[in-house]
Amino acid sequence: MEQNHEPESTVPPPNPEPSQPTSELSKNAKKKLARQERWEAKKAEKKAAVKEQKKKKTERKRKEWEESIAGITEEERVKVIEARMSLRKERMEKRLEEKNEKKERLVKAKELGQNVVVDVEFSHLMTAQEIRSLVQQVS
Repeated sequence: MEQNHEPESTVPPPNPEPSQPTSELSKNAKKKLARQERWEAKKAEKKAAVKEQKKKKTERKRKEWEESIAGITEEERVKVIEARMSLRKERMEKRLEEKNEKKERLVKAKELGQNVVVDVEFSHLMTAQEIRSLVQQVS
């Protein structure tokens, strides 16, 4: 009977500790690490709170909208909905127009370059070498 005596691959278990043990950290470093951990925890809590507030606000607005159109006739409801849709469409068109204008300005600036103004009010305090250096840097 032959037995295969190949060594088993041993993978070390993952180290749950940080790269530097806390016992080796200075007092200030420990404080900084604890403050960072508290900040991270608060950050997650704040993000969740903001998300919940946004969800509540959306739900509240939806209820207000449903209540506002619930007590009116079908013809008025159609008019209100059309008016709301047209306002939304106008806002979207305006945003698109502003976005296109901004894009055009940026493309124009890229092609033509930016105007730069250099205030040399203190040139009388500069040496000739400093002035030459400034001119070389600007041009």
